[in-house]
Formats: sequence, C-alpha cells, structure tokens
Amino acid sequence: MSATRASPRRAIWDAVALALAFLAVDALIMTAVLTDLVEPAQGIVTILALGAVVLLLYRDDVAEAIAAGNEKLGLAVDDEPVRRALDSLAGEEGWKVEHDFLSAHGRRIGTVVHGPSGSYLVETRNRAYRIEHLGRARHHAAWLHGEVGGWVTPVLCLVQRDDRPHRRDGVWIMGVDQLAGWLRARTPPRGARAAAPRR
Repeated sequence: MSATRASPRRAIWDAVALALAFLAVDALIMTAVLTDLVEPAQGIVTILALGAVVLLLYRDDVAEAIAAGNEKLGLAVDDEPVRRALDSLAGEEGWKVEHDFLSAHGRRIGTVVHGPSGSYLVETRNRAYRIEHLGRARHHAAWLHGEVGGWVTPVLCLVQRDDRPHRRDGVWIMGVDQLAGWLRARTPPRGARAAAPRR
C-alpha cells in the first residue's frame, strides 16, 4: 500500500494491468480444468483465491486514486461548512480543533476535536453514506486512540442533510447544523478525562 497520493491515471493503468493479469491466469486455470489437468473444484477455488488476493492488494490504492479523481472533477466532499461549525468551538475554552488530520499513511481522514467531554473524529460526507464509511470511521477512530492517548468517538457529518444526531454501528451521524451544539452538550464519561493530543 502506497503512502503517496495516487493519481487517477495511475489507478486506471493499475486496474487494466491487474484485470489483464487476472484474466490471463484464469484462462490458464480454465484450460487446465478443461484438459483434465486440474480438478474442477480445485480450479474454482484457485480462481476465487486469486480474486481475493487481487482485491486485498489494490483495494486501498484504487480507492485513494478514485478520491483523487473525484477531487479533480470537483466531486469531492465540501467540508467548508463543517470547518466553520468546528472553528466556532476552537475559540472557546477547553476546545482544540485539528483540521486535515493525517493517518499513518499520510491520508487525510478528517478533523479531530478535543474538548471537555473527550476527543472526536469528524468525517464529512455530502449527503449519502454507505456501511463502509461507518466502518472506515470506526477504524480511523480506533487508530487515533493510540495517537491522542484516549478514546476517540467517530462522527459522520452530512453537509447537505439536517439529520438529528443518531448512532448507527458505533458511529454518530448528524447534519452540520447539529454538530457544534451536540459537541457542546456532550458530557465526559464517568471516571474518564479528556484525552490530550500527543502531536
């Protein structure tokens, strides 16, 4: 997995090369099955295993390249309203806001907010989200636990919707108009203290 930013053109060439290699190996396996050199069940298992390896090898790089392509096409998420909402907290005592927080691989994962009630990772979507976005937010928050020295609550903020705060699969989801007020209203967990950033 590359730590550098992939380009859309590179992603296309990677995908084409990967598809051609996968098809070539599949053709060889099918030929071996048809000529009775390999048992049909063994051939099917081999093809499925190759497919799984291909997905694991290129999943993150291709996803990052698609995101880079979306930014070039102007399809990137507009996080400016979320930044404004969180910056209103930054001027208040006890709050610290870190925009464009980077993962260990140098990818931007969102905004980290430290306040009296703890630390939060705020990831932004325009309108819709998928189950994998929730999983990614949980994964990033778990990684941040070690970075900030305490529990990090994952939050998915929807810029073009006005959802009231609700929790799904361990991630808080809400509209941007609800975000700052929800954070201010949070209370520290019993026996816990807010995590201090180690950066």
